[in-house]
Amino acid sequence: MAETASTEATAQSGGRLRWVILGILALASIAAGFALPWLFSAWASSKRDAHATPRPPPKESVEKTAFVSFGDVVVNLHEERLTRYLRLKIVLEVEESEEKDIQELLNKRKAPLKSWLISYLADRTLDEVRGTVGINRIRREIRDHFNEMLYPDGREVIRQVHFEEFTVQ
Repeated sequence: MAETASTEATAQSGGRLRWVILGILALASIAAGFALPWLFSAWASSKRDAHATPRPPPKESVEKTAFVSFGDVVVNLHEERLTRYLRLKIVLEVEESEEKDIQELLNKRKAPLKSWLISYLADRTLDEVRGTVGINRIRREIRDHFNEMLYPDGREVIRQVHFEEFTVQ
């Protein structure tokens, strides 16, 4: 009977020891999981930097840009209770070689472009023209539509639409 009590005590202490060892192994595995990616990335970047050949600076083969003024647009925003208006001064960014062509096209097609722009902006609410996301969306949609109206063949001559003035009152 004394032997069975000592055997049970040994079995219990052996069971606890097993759980402690498993816990220590689990913590070591978790720590290694966090530390190894940092060590590996530091090692890889140092190895990459050691073997990297210096690159010459890029040549300026990029075509120069030109800015073509479209003009001012003032529009009432689509607000139910308040009378708010948006005032824009638009400048189009194009390649320098396309500047004369785009200027001529704008002079010929200014009325339909401005009409579309007024209709488009009049449908916007104050929340839609507020913040960077709203302004960037408006710039992108104006650029896409102007390119589509001026160049139905799918060319994208207008690179960006910039606002010299963007006032909401």
